[in-house]
Amino acid sequence: MLQRILAGLTKTEGVEQAMLLDERGALLACVGDEGKTPPVDAAIEVTNMASELCSALELGELYEVWCEGKERMMIDIARPGRIVVLTGRGGRLARWRHALDRNRKIIATTPQM
Repeated sequence: MLQRILAGLTKTEGVEQAMLLDERGALLACVGDEGKTPPVDAAIEVTNMASELCSALELGELYEVWCEGKERMMIDIARPGRIVVLTGRGGRLARWRHALDRNRKIIATTPQM
């Protein structure tokens, strides 16, 4: 079921890879182009920096990070312990977010592996 959800997210315009991480940064599942290494380290680094910034500035909880440029990355904290990362080129990040919102409940309730 989880693989099917992630595969569905890669059908969103511009999304080339979809992955699910746990709170420790361990890769739980990934769907994308064969032979392409998922950018797990980059996603963890960005998430940690954004969390530290939220704490330091007392902004509250971190829910989402959007990285725009030639390469795009969207990190969504579906719930503590379930971090969804979408990467790719092109497309509209708002559509990426909408696709995630449609599947948030299923992603958030995926049992620990």
